[in-house]
Amino acid sequence: MRHEVVLTNVYKLRRIVDWIRNQGRLPTDEFGQILPVDDLMGWFGLNECLTMDEQLYIERELKGIIEAESTVLRLGQVRSDMS
Repeated sequence: MRHEVVLTNVYKLRRIVDWIRNQGRLPTDEFGQILPVDDLMGWFGLNECLTMDEQLYIERELKGIIEAESTVLRLGQVRSDMS
């Protein structure tokens, strides 16, 4: 059933992921760490407007975005250390 729900909402979910990416860098805490996925879901107001299956899908996408952003930040630090 989950697979069907995600497939029927794929355009909606893709649009939400694109919207999140277009916001710029992900929000951080006072120490500069990217917020955890649960906090990001609340930050973007997604818990109130998505079904549980849709939330699970977006949470997986957010984990990927967090990993990508963290990697890019680390690469930037390595590059500046080499200068």
